[in-house]
Amino acid sequence: MKKIFMVLVMVSALFCGCGKEEGSDASEYYNEISKAQEIIVVSADTSSVIQTLSSKEDIGDFTMALDMDKWELGKLPSGVQEIGSFALSQEETVKFGQTETDGELYDVCKISVYDASYVKFEVAGLDMVFEISEDTADYLQGYFELQ
Repeated sequence: MKKIFMVLVMVSALFCGCGKEEGSDASEYYNEISKAQEIIVVSADTSSVIQTLSSKEDIGDFTMALDMDKWELGKLPSGVQEIGSFALSQEETVKFGQTETDGELYDVCKISVYDASYVKFEVAGLDMVFEISEDTADYLQGYFELQ
C-alpha cells in the first residue's frame, strides 16, 4: 500500500511540474508590476533621472501600455543599444505581526529599453529578454526622446 501511495505521489508531482515553462510568460508578472508605487525613468547615456511616475493614474497607464500578454521570450539581437530603463519600486509587504510598513520604497524590478522592439526584464534575480510589440516599444522609447 505504501509503495502504491509513493508511486502516485511521484507521478502527480511529475505531472504538476511539467505544466508550464518557468519564466516564459511575462504576463505572470503583471500583478507585481501594477503594485508599484513609484517608477523612475533613467537615461542610459547620463544615468540621470528623467522622470518619476508616482500617481496611481500614471502607474496604471504605464502598466496597461506595457501590454505584457503580447511579450514573447526572445534574445537580444546583436548591435542593439540600451537607451534607458524603468526602475519600479514599492513598500515592503506588511508581514504577520506588523501593523504598518516602514514607508521606505524598495526596488521590485527593472525594465531596460533598447533601440529595437526588445526589453530586458529583471525581477527577483532573473534576467529575461522579451520581444515586444512595435506600439509598446514606441511608447517606452518615447520616455527617452524628451531629453
